[in-house]
Amino acid sequence: MNRTVSPVRLLAVALAAAVALTTVLGLVTALLRPAPAGLWAYVDALEPYNLPTWLYAMLLLLTAVACLAAGLAARTRDRRAAWWWGGAAVGPTLASLCVATGFHTRVDGLARQVVGSTPLTTDWLPTAVVAGVVLAVPFVVLARRLPHGRWMVAAVALFGAGALASELLTRTLGPGGRALAEVAEGLQDAGAAGLLLATVCAVRVVRDDADLRVAPAGTDDTDARTSHERPDLGRRTLWLGLVVPTLALSALSLLVTLAFPAPGPKLQQWIGYLNVDAEGNLPTWWAVGLLAAAAVAHLVTGLVGRAQGARAAVGWLVTAVILAGMSLDDMTSIHERVGDMLKPEGAAAPATPGGTFSFYWVIPGAGVALVIAVIVGALALRLRGRPRWLLVGGLGVLFFFALGLEGIEGAVIASNASNHAVEVLAYHVEELGENVGALMLIGAATSALAVRRAAGALAVRYVGAGEAPDPVVEEPVVEAEPVGYAVEDSPTEAIPMVAATTPIARA
Repeated sequence: MNRTVSPVRLLAVALAAAVALTTVLGLVTALLRPAPAGLWAYVDALEPYNLPTWLYAMLLLLTAVACLAAGLAARTRDRRAAWWWGGAAVGPTLASLCVATGFHTRVDGLARQVVGSTPLTTDWLPTAVVAGVVLAVPFVVLARRLPHGRWMVAAVALFGAGALASELLTRTLGPGGRALAEVAEGLQDAGAAGLLLATVCAVRVVRDDADLRVAPAGTDDTDARTSHERPDLGRRTLWLGLVVPTLALSALSLLVTLAFPAPGPKLQQWIGYLNVDAEGNLPTWWAVGLLAAAAVAHLVTGLVGRAQGARAAVGWLVTAVILAGMSLDDMTSIHERVGDMLKPEGAAAPATPGGTFSFYWVIPGAGVALVIAVIVGALALRLRGRPRWLLVGGLGVLFFFALGLEGIEGAVIASNASNHAVEVLAYHVEELGENVGALMLIGAATSALAVRRAAGALAVRYVGAGEAPDPVVEEPVVEAEPVGYAVEDSPTEAIPMVAATTPIARA
């Protein structure tokens, strides 16, 4: 008897391996390099803007996406549960923002500027503990509704304990406590991974003819499927939630950068936090999140296509890995590290007017882009209609602005032919173009899925090869068959976040 491993078990193994690897690397770094630099700093969980930071921030952000997906599935049966899932998404989102950008420490400083030094503004930790307890309430409420609720509560507790222990060990022991702090960071990451897994298991997937039906875990399919499907799952809410913040962040950054060309010390940290040309700030976090969301969208589309025998399924899975790599690069600047290795001795620093060309990473980047273009082109040949053109167009837009426009910008800066306003406008157009490319890649994956709201479930079908969804018809009540790769004795097994890339249903 052939038995295929469940995607949820694969997800659990992948998460465990990632957390274990980053924890071991961090512990080795703490023991061998107490003051890490270079590659050592890139794998140290206590250092910012590196591999562990990206993994941790993306685990939290994807947990928020999974919460929204679970809420979307729950909305077909219980609107109150859907609201709780929406509230639960707030906590991981804010935690991801804090990990990636240090938002909690910046707010702490702003509060001191506004209200002065008080017990709450002198140290951000007590406020963070209180906020963490409040933001954990939705998960505790939802845990009572889930078959695996105790695991969700345990993951939240482990996450909070690891975060608190890491901060306290760093404060009390200083450099001598780095090894223990690395272990605490590992516990924190394990809690985040466990929370993501528990949230994914809050939905289950069963096969029904040509569709995959997504429903809340612990519910009975046959009792709810007595009425016909309603094709009322609109995409407008999803795209408003993606496009509006993308445009707003670019506009806000352009406004404050031009309005305050030489900000004072107190204002500088907030200008830098909103400037799309800076690192470790709000626009960077959003751009990294868009690429990560595109990776998840392609992953889910590939899993759905694979479950339904689509030829292009493997291609979607490959592009998911590529987009995850792009997200990692955007946060940790791998391309700039490579560019520094290729830069000749005595070359000018990046963005130095009148110096030599300094964007040397564009040279190997063009070769990598060519390989990716060939892979994506092979996938596009198996697609039809909107998914094909959004995939090809999105990749083209992303590479044009990331490679072509930045290369031109570097040449202009080196020739000293630009002024401040033109330079600011140029890099804002570049960053906005990259985000638009990521949005188009998300659209390519979501347009390859037909999602309809049925009585008590969501019906998902792969349509990337031009298949049209069946018309709305009255359906008899039948016993749903488990998906071929589902584990028989585990009703909460599910394809990871099948609904995460689908639009939010209109009321």
